[in-house]
Amino acid sequence: MKRLFASVVIILLLLLATAVLLAFRAIQDAPLVTGDAPVSAEDLSRAKDLIRRNDPRRLKRDEHRETRVAARDLETLVNLAVRRGRATVNLEDGAAELRYTTAIPPTPLGRYLNLRTRVVIGTDGPEFQKVRVGSIPVPGSLFGAALLHASRHSSLAPDLEVLRKTIDQVAITPGELRLHYTWQPEILDSARARAISQEDRERLAAAHTRLVSRMDSAAHGRRQIPLAEVLGPLLQDASKLDADQSRNYRDALLVIAFQLSGRNIAHLIPEARQWPQPRPLTLTLRGRPDLAQHFVVSAALAAWAGEPLASAIGLGKEVDDARGGSGFSFADLAADRAGTRLGELAVDNPRRLAAAVSGGLTDAGLLPPITGLPEAMMSSEFQRRFGGVGAPAYQRMSDEIDRRIAALALFR
Repeated sequence: MKRLFASVVIILLLLLATAVLLAFRAIQDAPLVTGDAPVSAEDLSRAKDLIRRNDPRRLKRDEHRETRVAARDLETLVNLAVRRGRATVNLEDGAAELRYTTAIPPTPLGRYLNLRTRVVIGTDGPEFQKVRVGSIPVPGSLFGAALLHASRHSSLAPDLEVLRKTIDQVAITPGELRLHYTWQPEILDSARARAISQEDRERLAAAHTRLVSRMDSAAHGRRQIPLAEVLGPLLQDASKLDADQSRNYRDALLVIAFQLSGRNIAHLIPEARQWPQPRPLTLTLRGRPDLAQHFVVSAALAAWAGEPLASAIGLGKEVDDARGGSGFSFADLAADRAGTRLGELAVDNPRRLAAAVSGGLTDAGLLPPITGLPEAMMSSEFQRRFGGVGAPAYQRMSDEIDRRIAALALFR
């Protein structure tokens, strides 16, 4: 009996030593993929164009389509999907090289988890080659089998099966992925269901009802009121619901963002078509409806998707405007960034936000003065005056915006 016990202890110690050794080799000090912002404004604009061209709402059941995705756009879509970390995609003739890095809490072992693999399209689907987790080589067949096992035993299994039946052919060429598929509407329905759970839907319905009540009570016969008169009480309502203030703030910011942006939340939640609607009312920030829209949309994006994505989308809109819309506006960009800061505060420090809203919010407390911030610049003028995004003149104006926002009591 003692010998058996000793053998078990030795085996456990060996397993522990192996686990420690693998951890040392899996976690590294240096990132495999470097870079601060995974999605640039230009990349995001290209991805949005790709999605528009392949809008599934325009497709009929069993319709055959071919989509060509450039490596750069595929990389953007991957980075939007993973949300955490940063990935790179390099397409070769018949193969794709994927690299991925995510930061972990600092440990004596390191602070980065790195993954690299080469993917080829075999007769039965994707095959993984040259897989490495940190400095640990992993047999591609073992890695693929583990992914297959995990997918078959996860809640995603039915969706993956529909997706497998939808995709007819995948071809990888240098710099481009070609995808032939037969459209099945079940994919879109499933994506909607997974994007927002039933619990999320119920919470958002309640948040929308509170928004309608606050907008109607704040109107008092007016057709236009400051954003703070609705946003402040709405966030106060959210802070009183239950212990999870961050989640409540996220819900509040999402429903007001849908309301001000003119987007229909029913695209995500079909039953929202039956939700009550507020009386016609325009919300403004520093007297302008467009600034209120920029602010709340960026706040919701930051609260739900993280600051880098919110910043990229805000900047991306300004770049799109410069190319043919209302023109590049540093005032709009200031509203984007201030909204992003509010969204971050709602998630990272809900107690501080609760204290701020209990004292009352004002438009001046949400957005600093916009005097001296150039607006309505078409692309040629924007390039001439500021040299484009990232140029020294642009960066000076960007730093000035950040300085003004940092001076607000709400964001100190």
